[in-house]
Amino acid sequence: MLLTALKAKLARRPLALCDAGDVDGVASAALFKRAYPRGAVVLAGPTDVRRWWVKALRWDFVADLPCPGKARVRADHHKTNKPCAEVEFYDPDAPAAAVLAAKALGLENDEVARQLVDAAVQTDTADVRDPKVKLLDLAIRYADMREKLAAVEKLAQRGLAALEEEPLKSAAQRGLERDRLVQQIAAAIPPEEVLVIYSPTRLGISYRALAIELEKRGSSFVNILVKRGWRTYRLYCGAHRDSPYDCTQVAGRLGGGGHKYAAGALVKAPIYRRAKPLEDLLEMVKPRAVYVLGPCNGLKIPCRSVEVMRRGSSEA
Repeated sequence: MLLTALKAKLARRPLALCDAGDVDGVASAALFKRAYPRGAVVLAGPTDVRRWWVKALRWDFVADLPCPGKARVRADHHKTNKPCAEVEFYDPDAPAAAVLAAKALGLENDEVARQLVDAAVQTDTADVRDPKVKLLDLAIRYADMREKLAAVEKLAQRGLAALEEEPLKSAAQRGLERDRLVQQIAAAIPPEEVLVIYSPTRLGISYRALAIELEKRGSSFVNILVKRGWRTYRLYCGAHRDSPYDCTQVAGRLGGGGHKYAAGALVKAPIYRRAKPLEDLLEMVKPRAVYVLGPCNGLKIPCRSVEVMRRGSSEA
């Protein structure tokens, strides 16, 4: 990522920083490339914005991420991301950052841009109606960084027609296979109003997709905590739009952020209290029980084991 940014600066090319995690961020990056074909894109996650070199550079365009510190134009709709760019297209009520990105880049009347914005809105509001958008969502969730960067180029040129080409075609197929595991897990968990799910290992699925599926099946407030290392955990929170729950209240207390209906956090546990993030989450949410994706080994809390067949080693 750093090398891409430095090369762009040396060549005096416009430089964008966009979220790597979902269709909204990738679509915003594709919009930038449509407006500036010579531009360079760096895809990153919210925690990457804290890196020294990200803060040191001046970015021409930032979308769907917290402000890195030096930004000319930023498009964002996250409730917890405070405006700070020279020119802000910020609206916490916007359904997707891509809506604001298209406006910032002057692409509101561009047909390809309209396709990308619509895809971002459908996926970010968990209201996917178009089968092509469903495939794009799965493709982006399970693509690696190289594939995502290639997808940005193809989407900028062809919109959703890029799904017929590589790398999106293969990534979508991979996503369909992983989605079957998401459906299996969701079917094994009862649709309680409030859920806490603990994944002691990374299953190679999209935990955000799992939260959305559980909401569709009747749950109102889903919190999934994934152990990603010796002391590191990742929270995925989802709240049904017709419910009174607010994910930022949970994610914010764990050091993260996002929207009322979808938020997350990367949490590091104390060395001598490695279960503290899970304990803190249970204290905040107070579920009837915690559902463990695997055996309940060593947990000193009421838990129910959910048997899963592990696939892969990464998640979105």
